Amino acid sequence: MIRRPVPTAPLVALPAAVAAGVATLGAEAVYAVRRSLPSVTGHDPSGVIGGQSRPEVTVLLLGDSTITGSGLESPDDIWIRQVASRLGDRWRFRLVSLARGGARTHEVLAEQLPEALKHRADLVMVSAGANDVLFVTPLKRVVRALTEIVDALGEVAPEVLLTGVGDLGNVPRVPFPLRLLASSRSRAVDRIHALVANRFEYAGKVSAGAMNSRFTRDLSLFSSDWFHPSRAGHEIWADAVAPMVEAALERATTEQRAHA
Repeated sequence: MIRRPVPTAPLVALPAAVAAGVATLGAEAVYAVRRSLPSVTGHDPSGVIGGQSRPEVTVLLLGDSTITGSGLESPDDIWIRQVASRLGDRWRFRLVSLARGGARTHEVLAEQLPEALKHRADLVMVSAGANDVLFVTPLKRVVRALTEIVDALGEVAPEVLLTGVGDLGNVPRVPFPLRLLASSRSRAVDRIHALVANRFEYAGKVSAGAMNSRFTRDLSLFSSDWFHPSRAGHEIWADAVAPMVEAALERATTEQRAHA
């Protein structure tokens, strides 16, 4: 495990949270951590991966920097492109990303969904919620936005997959005791993903537990800003996501063959 000094943001709101004893002020301190992050470059994971002899599938991507891969050296390091490479012996992947770094669920709804509805896909993946944790978006607003997103995407693709939200308490930049608040809030938003996915027959959710059990504060799992995952961190995501992507595409392509 790499051991290096980890820069942390000033806990501007923490004294107020302690003095007032109000959890929301503690959550605002988590937001202060996010606000102080250095700028890192993201990527567009869109493209075609796989041999021409394989049946082509279109995967539409909505969300935040978990899709754009802020801090990574190459778009090929992003988990979805790692997944496409692993499954390239079955399908030729056409990845279409509408994701934007920093987006919250209501911004995905307002800004990305209208464009998504112009496309047709075999699978739509929605990876959003981490910024709702850090910006302390009211949970009811997350439920409402995510529900509207998944409801509308049923017109675009036969399968919708939500990635859920990992434990942001593992992020090295978030110091104790804020990591406890980040972990609690992460679990709450991840439960919303599960709740919304269960409302729709065509939707599923990746288990965050499979990622959290391996995603420690090991600095090798994070990029230079000590916040966004490194290629190794994205590989953990790919391990959790790949089986569900494979199963979803199997269902989608089987249904297409049945109606051909």
